[in-house]
Amino acid sequence: MYERKLELKKHRKKDSISEMIPSKLLRYASSLNLPQKKTIVITGGNSGIGFEVARYLCHFNWNVILAVRNMERGEKAKAALLEEFPNSRVEAWHFDASKSASIESFCKRIKATHLDIDVFYCNAGIYRTPFELGEHGIEQQAYTNFVSNYLLFRELKEYFLSLGHPIKWILTSSITARLQTWNDDDFHGGDKYHKGHAYARSKVAVNHLYLYLKDECQGTPITPLLVHPGITHTALINKAYHGRPFQLAIQSFMRTFFHSPTKAALCTLYLLQEKVSSPRFCGPRGIFHWTGYPTVYPLYLGNAKEYRHTIERLKDILAEKEKA
Repeated sequence: MYERKLELKKHRKKDSISEMIPSKLLRYASSLNLPQKKTIVITGGNSGIGFEVARYLCHFNWNVILAVRNMERGEKAKAALLEEFPNSRVEAWHFDASKSASIESFCKRIKATHLDIDVFYCNAGIYRTPFELGEHGIEQQAYTNFVSNYLLFRELKEYFLSLGHPIKWILTSSITARLQTWNDDDFHGGDKYHKGHAYARSKVAVNHLYLYLKDECQGTPITPLLVHPGITHTALINKAYHGRPFQLAIQSFMRTFFHSPTKAALCTLYLLQEKVSSPRFCGPRGIFHWTGYPTVYPLYLGNAKEYRHTIERLKDILAEKEKA
């Protein structure tokens, strides 16, 4: 048994997959009131926090759909999960949050296969990328982190209602949203583009979407939820700061002082509990909500009074481009 654990650890290091879940984190996860044998879709589920959520849920006998942009990495993640949890049901489906055709194709596959979804976890995103306009003339971080989630919900809402049971729809925010506000100019990058600010603003827009969905889903079986996983060192962070001494020092600092994707994943697990049946915002309970075990706290509002305007403006932009 000991040799088997060593073999698994070597395999995961080689493929950049996390080591075995620390026992204290698994004990905490086991203390949560999690249902058994449910089905979750995780966008961006092949690495980082999404992958760690998948690992926990495989332990609790959930069916997992990894929605991934890179199918080769998706299949590696699937293989790693099945090696650790041989009796699990894990699939890797292609999904690119930056492309409307991929979003549409993904939603069509869900409907065509009659996938019985209990949780849809919008985890995929990009971080601190250079200025680029994506589809509909929308800045790429805003499109991938925010607009794609709106499009997914728009395409799947009626299907979810047809399933006839409760569904949790989880959006991913960030502590950086505390530092910015969202304005109409941010759809297109604004006059003075700053990739860090653009990321934070895209997460403010996600917060606006969460508030909008609270209104839209009232009285339905769909429960919108929002998670801020804390400051976490992931492949996304590693890519954003790669290649320069100062950025490398930041990476080293983050590894030392901030929590791991395995611990960060607990905030999402907290929202999957049976007792969580209404909209909540969950994040770490440590100092400044950077790290720590999960807790529920009030959403940082910023300019959130404008949340309906943000979504209505998005609808106008999409309608204008779809007519053209």
